[in-house]
Amino acid sequence: MSKLNHDILNYIFQDLFNLISTNLNNEEKYKKSLYSCLLVNKLWCEIMIPILWSYPFKYVFKKNILFNIIISHLPDNTIKILKDKNIIETNFKKQKLSFNYVRFCKYLNDIHHICTTRLLGEEIYKLFISECSSIKSLNSNMLYYKILKYPGANISLSNLYELYCITDDQDFYYGLAQICKSIEKLHVVIGYEEFPGVVKLIEMQTQIKYLFIDGHYECKKITQALEKHVNSIIHLEMTRYTSAIHFLIPKLINLQYLKVDDYYCILKKYVIYLNHYNLKALDLYFLSSLDIAINIIKNTNGNLWRIRIEYTENTDKAKEYNQTIHKYCPNIKYVTVFLNRDGTLKELKKIFIKCQHLEAIDINGKINTKYIDELIDLLAEFAPPTLCKIHIDNIKSYYDEQTLNYFLINWDNRILGKKTSPLYSNVHYQDIAHTTYNNDFWNNYITWNV
Repeated sequence: MSKLNHDILNYIFQDLFNLISTNLNNEEKYKKSLYSCLLVNKLWCEIMIPILWSYPFKYVFKKNILFNIIISHLPDNTIKILKDKNIIETNFKKQKLSFNYVRFCKYLNDIHHICTTRLLGEEIYKLFISECSSIKSLNSNMLYYKILKYPGANISLSNLYELYCITDDQDFYYGLAQICKSIEKLHVVIGYEEFPGVVKLIEMQTQIKYLFIDGHYECKKITQALEKHVNSIIHLEMTRYTSAIHFLIPKLINLQYLKVDDYYCILKKYVIYLNHYNLKALDLYFLSSLDIAINIIKNTNGNLWRIRIEYTENTDKAKEYNQTIHKYCPNIKYVTVFLNRDGTLKELKKIFIKCQHLEAIDINGKINTKYIDELIDLLAEFAPPTLCKIHIDNIKSYYDEQTLNYFLINWDNRILGKKTSPLYSNVHYQDIAHTTYNNDFWNNYITWNV
């Protein structure tokens, strides 16, 4: 019976941890709930400690506390060397530890914050490699150390889930390819060379699901290696990229999230080939024309729940874009719209009527002067009851405080009981508004049920 209780509690706590840690808003609201589990009884504590320590830097409030606990795992002779070199304080005393906390660590993304010198980093990274049984994510700084030669590397790195390919040391990638086949989340910074070690690492993985590309050099061999994973990739982000990558995109038949920074105006050449019927979220930056967004949206299957567009050069097709939203996106929740051209307000009204799951609208760019007063009335009369977030660029240039207060009072208490602020502006607003707009407004932390 006690074993059953342990297993059930572990399942519940792990599920709670995943729910909280994968969404920034949940994390801020409910993080303390995780800590309270430590205080219930010994069983709860023993179950929760490994879960919290799987991501050590995220769930320890103070850096010095984390530092002291980790250093206390080091051998006495190592601590003496660090003291002699004035890397740690001479009066430092090892803590009496109730657990081998380091053994529970899996996500080491931010661990470099406590590695103030090269020698300290080497000793701490050796500790993690030797003690951790299943590291999921490495800090990028660790790639500049000979971690594959550390004792236990073939075990601790065999179940790696996420990797940033940033170092030019191709021997590291060749070596990692021999022991790790489980990477699903891959960040590739493409340099002027083809990086044969990275190519080999990509080829050896079972299935890559999340792909992040940055770099404007040609990368034909990397693209060819990625073709093995076209059926498994569901998440693609490209900040800087080349035409070689675009030949891969049409083959990603199961893609659910696409983010493109089209600063070099390459996307327009290939958008005609994009048919992503499973696409759920779309983020586009620096578009040369809204035609690109329109064509992508038309070739989805009505599953899009988020469309974000920023820094668009040409908005001549704003009316057609708004029209595409209400015709092809019945499940949309978060969306960028435009009100700077004739007919755009009429199409926004149709969006309100047809898109009954709408939670947030981002009115991008300038508003046509004749729509300023009409917009307030339209929101009050036709906005769906689910709508609770509105962002308007430079809002104070359109509406005075009295008008905004009037609007809020007469908005049928749509946001009653919600802690989210209903109006956002990226100009003349406190810094917290910028954070809220970027993180909360767009529900940035996307998770997939896979």
